[in-house]
Amino acid sequence: MSSRWVQTVAIVIAMGGALPVQAACLARPSSTTELAQCSTAAASGDGIAARLLGDVMGDPTQRHYDPATALAWWEQAAATGDGLALRRLFDAHWYGRGTPKDPAKARTYLAKAVAAGAQWARLARAVLAEGEEPSLAADLYNGLAAEGNCLAQLRLAHGHDRGGWVEKNRNQAFYWASVAGISGRSQPAPEDHPLFDNRFHYRDCTSEAYFLREELGRGLAADLRGRVEESAAAWKPGRIPERQGPVEAPPAIGVAPVGLGSGAAPRMPEWRPLAASLQRPPSRARLGAEDVFAQVGRSVYVVIAARTEEDLKARNGRFGSAVAMDERTLVTNCHVIDEMAVILLRQGSQTLRATPSGGDPATDRCLMSVSPGRLSAVPGIRPWDDLRVGETVYSIGAPKGLEATLGQGLISGLRPIKTLHYVQTSAPISPGSSGGGLFDAAGNLVGITTFHIRDADGLNFAIAAEDFFR
Repeated sequence: MSSRWVQTVAIVIAMGGALPVQAACLARPSSTTELAQCSTAAASGDGIAARLLGDVMGDPTQRHYDPATALAWWEQAAATGDGLALRRLFDAHWYGRGTPKDPAKARTYLAKAVAAGAQWARLARAVLAEGEEPSLAADLYNGLAAEGNCLAQLRLAHGHDRGGWVEKNRNQAFYWASVAGISGRSQPAPEDHPLFDNRFHYRDCTSEAYFLREELGRGLAADLRGRVEESAAAWKPGRIPERQGPVEAPPAIGVAPVGLGSGAAPRMPEWRPLAASLQRPPSRARLGAEDVFAQVGRSVYVVIAARTEEDLKARNGRFGSAVAMDERTLVTNCHVIDEMAVILLRQGSQTLRATPSGGDPATDRCLMSVSPGRLSAVPGIRPWDDLRVGETVYSIGAPKGLEATLGQGLISGLRPIKTLHYVQTSAPISPGSSGGGLFDAAGNLVGITTFHIRDADGLNFAIAAEDFFR
């Protein structure tokens, strides 16, 4: 232990007298008495107490911050089999929290957590294995999926859709997306990890599964889709399904995943916030629905995205929406354009080609640009903290590719979630609306329509417009 920790314990003893022979440590200590209790418990071999002391020492906001001592306590806790201590040690060495980054050492702790059966560790190891040991990734995901882990089920759906580390099989992809939707509603929320978290666009399995099913289902014949849905409905935890339908391509062990290599979509450029000059002041005039649509409807474009020109011609792609912020810049959701090499914008008889100019898939914020072209920008931007629950708002997007669809509703909530601000609304949002605009009664842009919760009326969400400026 470090000299600083020894000094801390000495002070605690001096302040509180002799430490009790029997000491309980059931929660993270926050006072000198609790520190003394946890120290006594940890010294007698209590792994939970050692981990809790490590949590205090490893927190830079605490006055007892001492990362070297934190690592020592976590090591002691991990030796007793404490799974959370293994996670702390992995994160510390993987991300360089309080100690230099050491991926090799981090992986040793990850391996121990995997051996102990921790879900977060198996997900994280599977993500790393996708590019290193595809068969191991498939085994880990299948094992978790059989237990009812909807995150692993979704990853299998994405994997079978795109190929690379697992065989390409859209029927199997649709099956796992369907099962994930069932698990998301019926199983407890699975344990996640940041290494895995940014693989998805939405914050819950149910929403992710819904939109993925809609996308995958468009490419299946009706009779085959019905058989796969029937098979998915019969799924129960502990069951690994038989292969669903024909295989489109053999297992691609050792082959770069789709999205890399010749003819593939370019890598998404790094996120760069919109220029502050585009954050035009909001109007305070109140307009009717017709006037709002007439004023801002021309700022919302249909997005048609495909992996290849051949997919585009075969109408095998995605529909979405985008909002023009100036003559050449648009904002949308990353899940509309991510991994798509061909992106078209359509409005009336006008069709333009667009390219990604910045993206943060983890928060689903993406920018596009057109050149040449002259877009019609939104007139004003309304800050999130200026909005009020109960205000009338209008959604404009392209659900199912139907251009310039207007919806009306209310702001039903203002939700900070993780690092973003969301506007919850009863204005309709459905597949194809993603990336569209949510406008107030003066025609100001207040959000980018992003997702809705399936099987729940009116639970629709838009990323606050101002979040695209930071």
